[in-house]
This record gives sequence, structure tokens and C-alpha cells, in this order.
Amino acid sequence: METISLILHVSAAALLFGPQVLMFFALTPATWFIDDEQLKRNVVSTVARRFGIMSAASILVLAITGIYQIQVFAPSDLIETTWGSILVVKMIAFVVLMILLMIHTTYFSKKIRMLSDEVINGDEDKVGDLDYLRRQSWLFSFLMLLVTTGTLWLGIALGNHQFSLG
Repeated sequence: METISLILHVSAAALLFGPQVLMFFALTPATWFIDDEQLKRNVVSTVARRFGIMSAASILVLAITGIYQIQVFAPSDLIETTWGSILVVKMIAFVVLMILLMIHTTYFSKKIRMLSDEVINGDEDKVGDLDYLRRQSWLFSFLMLLVTTGTLWLGIALGNHQFSLG
């Protein structure tokens, strides 16, 4: 069961990390070439919705398998080991990532959708505001990508028992 849990955990991490890289480095920059606001919004909304579903499923699997792995792999002297310290930092990074995801979803996505509606409805004065907010969202996505990368690296460090338990 430990191997299955680990396989699921690593797969879920890959499903959370990989699409973030794709969204940041490929999809978002590709949308900069779409001039039609309605088309741009439809493309981004479709991809973001599917990414959100996949991310939510990944986070659920990560939480379940992570709790299981702590119960199975944690050393008895958890507090006094490097493994325990890495685990605490990883959990803090994971919570920070969840907060950043909520901020991005509740603030940036909603505000961009609102400004996009105004531009689609003919308010050309909002185009600059919308472009600025999209750039801010993209930069915020980079912060989320950094936190995800750090969390992934911490997970790898936990799995290297020569390092984390040595």
C-alpha cells in the first residue's frame, strides 16, 4: 500500500505542477496574440476551468496520500529529525500555496472576468485596466509556481532518507 500511495502522491504532484508550468510559460503568453476579447476570454475560461478541476482533484489526492505517508513513514522521533523539519516547512509551503490559489481564484479571476465583460460590452476605456490586471495575475501565477516548485523539492528531500533521516 505504501508504494501505491507514493505513486498516487507523485502523480498528483505532477498533475498540479506540470499544468502550472504550461499555463505560465505557454498558454498565457499565447493568449497575448488574441485580439478578440471574447475569443481570448473563452479560451482562457475553458482552460482555467479544466485546470481548476484537475488541480482540485490533485490537491485532494495529495492531502489524502500525504496524511497516509506521514503515518507510515514518519520516524518515531519526528520532532528531532531533519525529516520532521522538512515536513513542517513543506506543510507550511502547501498551506501558503492553497492561500495563493484562493486569492488568485477569488480576486484576480473575478476581477478579470468583470473587466473583460466591460470591454466586450464596448467600454474601451477598460482595456488598459484589463491588460494591467492580466499582467498582475501572470506575475502572481509566477509566485504560485515558485511555491509549488519549492513544495515539490521539499517532497523530494523527504523521500531521500539518507538526507532526511541521516
